[in-house]
Amino acid sequence: MNRYKLKKTAVPYLFLLPFMVIYLLFFLWPALYSLGLSFFKYSGYGAAKWVGLQNYKNLFHYDTMWKCLGNTVFYFIFSFIPTMAFSFLLALAVKSKSAGKMRSIYKPLIFLPQICAVVASSLCFKIIFGERVGVINQILGKTIPFLTDPAWMRWTVVVLLSWRGIGWYFIIYLSGLTTIGEDITEAASIDGASGLQNLWHIILPMMKPTFMVAFITNAIGSFKIYTEPNLLLAQNYDPSMKVAPYINLIINSMSGGQFGMASAAGWILVAVILVLTLVQLKVLGGDEE
Repeated sequence: MNRYKLKKTAVPYLFLLPFMVIYLLFFLWPALYSLGLSFFKYSGYGAAKWVGLQNYKNLFHYDTMWKCLGNTVFYFIFSFIPTMAFSFLLALAVKSKSAGKMRSIYKPLIFLPQICAVVASSLCFKIIFGERVGVINQILGKTIPFLTDPAWMRWTVVVLLSWRGIGWYFIIYLSGLTTIGEDITEAASIDGASGLQNLWHIILPMMKPTFMVAFITNAIGSFKIYTEPNLLLAQNYDPSMKVAPYINLIINSMSGGQFGMASAAGWILVAVILVLTLVQLKVLGGDEE
């Protein structure tokens, strides 16, 4: 009987064993190794030299880190926040009765940018915003340096990020709107509430948890931006990091043989994401109470 109980208890863990081995070898161990490496000066060969918190101190006095951080905040404010607002308006329009049978067509069309490959999206935007043969410059009859001038480059990245993000947040908001029963808004309408009053006093307050999830997801996602600007700008990327997001700081540090500093930059990113996640849990937990 004891052997049967032991076997019954052990079987689930045997199914978990392959995942645990992969997780330990390829996720947990590299993470812990990078944490330890952040306290060393290591160029990839030779012996690592213990420097304590010096890598972290150097980063906070490193102008490039603040440039990359500023770019990340710029992309968050001017790309993600307007995208969130526009996605919400689209979700309201699709959820409304006026959408009718066309709703099943609108949904995939709005979500289409999200499922497009990043490489394909970036290539299309390079064709649209190209300096000499770009579609926009051909229409305007001008040569606007969308992909070569840092002042224009950042805004071009903003347009690409906004276009790609609309579908994702549209789905989040549409899911949140479906949790609001139509009987609530209909009852308010019977009592004389207008559509705007319904939106302000019923829909927006009930959508607060969804807004918070979208906002925190946006904030975390902004710190992980890398593929879009690097593919879009390609050879025009400036070495002074005037348009580079935060992830480029880590990649460039590794390319320069500064593995300790790259690890420290990575763990600063982990700390920021952890704080944002805790804020989200705190706010949503407070709403549930």
